[in-house]
Amino acid sequence: MSGWKKVRSLFWQQGEAEPDALAGEAADLSDEDFAALLAGNEHAVPSGPAEPVDATSIAVTTAADGAIEIDFQTQYDEAGIPDTDEVEQLESFLTRLDAALPKASKIAAAEAFLGAIGKDKSAVMTDAERKIQRVRGLLAAKEAATGDSIATEQASIDQLLQQIEGHKQRMEDLNRELEGVRRACLVEESRLQAARVFFGSVTPTAKS
Repeated sequence: MSGWKKVRSLFWQQGEAEPDALAGEAADLSDEDFAALLAGNEHAVPSGPAEPVDATSIAVTTAADGAIEIDFQTQYDEAGIPDTDEVEQLESFLTRLDAALPKASKIAAAEAFLGAIGKDKSAVMTDAERKIQRVRGLLAAKEAATGDSIATEQASIDQLLQQIEGHKQRMEDLNRELEGVRRACLVEESRLQAARVFFGSVTPTAKS
């Protein structure tokens, strides 16, 4: 199950209002659809200044299927987020519930579970909010670093293109010079050949 489908099966009840593009259990979530979903969720963490993140600290790996993977737990540790896992504990609990349970029943069961481990829903929401801010900072840092790197690469390309144009111009100049030399040499040879013909050094071909 993909990451989005797993999240959807845990936290969104089938039949709840979702963007039209998400209709159908097998629908894949595009970046645009996901952004629209978050923007329309009144309980989502409001957008704000992202937490500064050192882009060089973002370890990115590529899975066998080509998907990009990030060790988010390391990011949370670097951010100094308390060693809590309220969100993860809730997810683990929900995976053991019957997927067909009504959302109200899931919420009641989740609250009972959290109470049993000495937590409550506010702890889950606070834990999620802290991690969301780190995730947003991570993305902002990566976007900025990538933009700088692309600008540097583009500058290198522009410089190379200028060099290529310079070499092309030099080739055109060399060919132009060669053509001028060829023309001058032909004129000079014609002049010299004419002198030889004039003094009979060259015997004209006899006409039949």
